[in-house]
Amino acid sequence: MDLAAFFSPEELAAWSDQRVVSHALYATALGIKLLFLITATFTGLHQVIGRWCESIAGKRQYLIDLLYPVLLMLLWSLLILPLEFYSDYIHEHQLGLSTITLGLWWTDWFKDLGMTMLFSAALGVGLFGLARRLPRSWWVILWAAVIGALVLWSMLSPYRARIYHDFTPLQDGPLKQSIESLMKKAGLEIEDIEVVDTSKRSRRANAVIMGEGPTRKVVLTDTLVQNFPAREIAFALAHEAAHEKHDHPTRTWLINALAALLFLGIVRLILWRSPKIALLKIKNHADPAVLPLILLVMQLIFMANNPLSAYLDRQEEIQADQEALDLTRDPAAYCSLMIRLNRQNQTDPDPPALTRWYFRHHPTTRERIQLGFDFAKAENIPLDQSELPLGI
Repeated sequence: MDLAAFFSPEELAAWSDQRVVSHALYATALGIKLLFLITATFTGLHQVIGRWCESIAGKRQYLIDLLYPVLLMLLWSLLILPLEFYSDYIHEHQLGLSTITLGLWWTDWFKDLGMTMLFSAALGVGLFGLARRLPRSWWVILWAAVIGALVLWSMLSPYRARIYHDFTPLQDGPLKQSIESLMKKAGLEIEDIEVVDTSKRSRRANAVIMGEGPTRKVVLTDTLVQNFPAREIAFALAHEAAHEKHDHPTRTWLINALAALLFLGIVRLILWRSPKIALLKIKNHADPAVLPLILLVMQLIFMANNPLSAYLDRQEEIQADQEALDLTRDPAAYCSLMIRLNRQNQTDPDPPALTRWYFRHHPTTRERIQLGFDFAKAENIPLDQSELPLGI
């Protein structure tokens, strides 16, 4: 598939350059994170943080358990703030992708920091508090709590998003009727269709099905509703419905549950072995000062696992695309959607193989357009590339 039929040479060159910059920013952030965790683990910083906690909490161990991860994550948040500000605010504005004001960016940053502090406090109390009281079985009990938290986290996703965004019901009309008809055809019962005010922060467009069971709803970004024709919006939702039909969210949940069990098993091993390593100077098997080492090991595991995770996600995305094509019988809308999304979100449509292997959790735009034309050919559906993208 010749991408020059859909994108100008200037666009392709610009997106290729943006990919290089994005990878450089990613590598810089990752390098800073690894350096921070290594420094915190092996230079005595982990003990300094422990002494800070003791000076605040005294002998109240539960408060030390709570404070340690909070202070550690606060240090990390402040350390990475300059790079985060450049990447998420300055660079995104330079690309023309961001619409967020400086005040709103800082408001979101403090909201993120507050949620990180709450999560860190719960982690400290749950992990080290349980490990101290139930040294052999704590990790199984904590795993059960994690399972419950994963379910609750998914169910509350439409409400968590309201911390940052405003949602309004989609107005009655042809678009809403076509979405309701599509969801019914896909076998999904979803009562709520809402539009989120993404345009206050970004020009990127998307459509998702959020929540689980009684909280499940269709959510469209206002950037999608305003800038994309109804056929493309319908296909985007057909893709999301296909994920639901093939139980991809359930599969993801099961994988996360098994991963949590594996990670907690590794954490248990770290807690028991770390006091025996003289260099670390860990007091006991429930010393919060071991947290930087735990995070370092987890980060290395995530890095090693990312290619497999990306591959599995790509397979699910391809399956959802194929199912959506069968459901809508509209390869023109599919190809047009991919072209318009690529231009709206400024994505490299055909990155190098190494980038696809390690980073890409979705098929490339080139692969998706090719899939649309292959489907049209197999089903004898007329599709002329000169007609793409579709008119609005």
